[in-house]
This record gives sequence, structure tokens and C-alpha cells, in this order.
Amino acid sequence: MPRSGHGLSPGLLAVLGLLMTLNPITASIYLPALGAIADDLGVSIAVVQLALTGYYLGVAVGVMFGGPLTDALGRRSVLLVGLGVLAAATVAVALAPAAPILIGARVLQGLGSSTAIVVVRAIVSDVARGRQAARAFSVLMGILAAGPLVAPLLGTALMQLGGWRTIFVGLLVVIVVYLVVAGMTVPETLPVARRAPLRLAPLLRNYRRLLGDVPFAGDAAAVALAFGALSVHVSASSFIAQEVLGTGTWGYAILYACYAVAVMGGSWLNAPLAGRFGPRRMLVAGQGVALAAAVAFVVVAAGRPTIVGYLVVVMIGSAAMSSVLANGTALGMSRATFAAGTGAALMGCLQFTFSAVVSPLGGVAGSHTALPTALVMAGCLVASIGAGVVAAASVRRTRRRARAGVTDVQS
Repeated sequence: MPRSGHGLSPGLLAVLGLLMTLNPITASIYLPALGAIADDLGVSIAVVQLALTGYYLGVAVGVMFGGPLTDALGRRSVLLVGLGVLAAATVAVALAPAAPILIGARVLQGLGSSTAIVVVRAIVSDVARGRQAARAFSVLMGILAAGPLVAPLLGTALMQLGGWRTIFVGLLVVIVVYLVVAGMTVPETLPVARRAPLRLAPLLRNYRRLLGDVPFAGDAAAVALAFGALSVHVSASSFIAQEVLGTGTWGYAILYACYAVAVMGGSWLNAPLAGRFGPRRMLVAGQGVALAAAVAFVVVAAGRPTIVGYLVVVMIGSAAMSSVLANGTALGMSRATFAAGTGAALMGCLQFTFSAVVSPLGGVAGSHTALPTALVMAGCLVASIGAGVVAAASVRRTRRRARAGVTDVQS
């Protein structure tokens, strides 16, 4: 498979990492203001939480279209248009007079930010393979954690300055900066000769080929399920911190920052380990540690949770899940080199569709308990392990057949 002339330089990796932070910043910057938004618009917090579900749905739809578009039109142009859509949608959110308009504008924000998710994965697949790609995705996951690290602190500070709408004014400034940086530094890594015409029949064939590839489908499902576990925690984290644990708005921001630090640390630790042991072994290890932490979270949530107990289990589990996301993505994308944009789109769609479904479940028993969140996280991780086992078993069967075929030919 020919590659682009652009290598994965440290500078390019840093810019791609910066772009990766845009999605979590856009998704979670408003979480400290859930109560203020509900009061201002005259709706319940549950209704305002639908803005996160709407955002995830927008990302899920966006990556399905954005991926094939990058394979047909190139990476750079799709990225810049998507960032422009995100900026316009953010203006609409800041001016939203009612909850339905807020939720609809959040869907458009998801559509715009989805292009960064697809383009970053596709560019890495254009210029890197195997363990180098696994290390790159680990580094990107580490940088990505800066998004949820900064978002609640920035959102809280902006809300103190001028209310919840000021949060989205500040977000607009961030998006414009990202758009300028992308326009100046992101190269086109998909040569014209390698582009696939945007036609429905080939697109459906690519999706069918990827979904029919058991290792790809299994690893993509493993990533989506682990991402769902993280998403249900993100969605519930505000009321868990402020109502279950009794912290204030700034206390929540600090706890959320600790969670983000754990994701960052897990990703950076995974990078050298994935290079040494390989992404498959690190995927299995990450799933095991994450499940153990989720079970411990269930025990903590079923009793009288404390800030220390909550932080320990969530930080360990989040660090491990960052390894699952990095290694599962590398394994899945290694099966999609014939259509990297489409493969990234399919993986992203699975992630955010599942997250849109599970993210509200943490609050099904009300805002006074963390137990539903812990139970959903544990269930997601059990299913993630099952999906990874199916993918690994299929790879082993294929290798055994290949070795048997070679033996037959030689004999």
C-alpha cells in the first residue's frame, strides 16, 4: 500500500493531538452549568442532558458522512469545512432562546466536530502502520485528555464571568484558533491517485467489507463499548460530584480534572508499552484493569461513597480505558487501510451512537446515587472484553489457516 509523502513528524502529531482535544472540549465545557441552563430555559436538568445526547448523535452521523468524504475529497478540505460548521453552530448555541433550539444546535456542533475525529485517525493511518500507529494513537489519547482536563475548569471560569452563554462565546474563540492553526499546519496526506469517488455503491461495499471483517468489527465494538463506559461517567459526573459527594461547582471541576489526568497518564504509559508488547496484549490488559475498577466502583457506589473512594476507582478505570481506546483503535484501523476514512467513520459512528444511548442511563435512578453509573460502566466493559475476544480468536484462526496453507504448499 503506497503511503503519503508526509511522515508522522512530532510537529504533525502535536497538531493532530490539539485537534483531538476539540471534541471533548466541545462536548463537556458546559457541564458545570447544567443547573444554570435548566433554570434559565425553564426545563429540567434531564432535558438539558439531552444536549449531550444530541451532540453525540451529531458526531455519529457526521463521522459516517465525513469519513467517506475524506476518502473522496482529501483530509484537509473536509477538516476546514467541518470546523467552520462547528463555529457557526456554536454561535447558535450561545444565542439559543429555548431548549429545543439548544439541543438542535448541539447536534450541529457534533456534525462539525466529527470531521476532526475522522481526519486525525485517517491521517495517522495514511502515514503510519503497526506499532508506530499504536504508539501514535496512545500519544493522541494522552493529548486528547487535555480536553476534559481543561473543559470543566474553563467552563466554570467563563460561567462565573458572565453566565452560561459566556461559556459558548469562549468556546467560539477556541474553535476559531483551532481553525487558524489547522489551516496553517495540517497537510494533505491523501494523494489524488488514492482517492475514491464518492459513490453510494462502493461506499456500501466498503462498509459491508469492514463489518464483515470479524477482527475489525470486534475491535471497533470493543472500543465503542469502552467509550460508552467513559461517556456514561462523563454524563453523570456533574451530579455525582455535586449532589452525591457534596462538592460545589469548582469541586466538580477539580474532580473532573483528576479524571482527565488519569486518562492522560494511562495513554502516555500505554505508548511505550504498546510498542514493546503490541496493541493486542495491551488491549486485553487494559480491559481487565478497567473491569476490575468498575466492579470496585459498584461496591463503592452501593455503600456510602467518599471523594477518595470515588477518585481511586474512577482514575484507575479511566487510565485503563484510555489504553483500550488507543489499542483497539490501532487494531481496528490496521484492518481498514484500503479505506482509512471510511474505517475511521465506522469506528466513530459506533462509538458515538452507543454513547448517545448509554450516556443518560447514569441518571435513571435520580441524581442522589452513583450506582446506575457504576453498573452501566461494568456492563459495558464486560461486553467490550467479549468483543475483543471474538476479534482475537478470528485473527488466530486466520493465522492458523495461513500457516496450514504454507505447509501444504511446501509439502
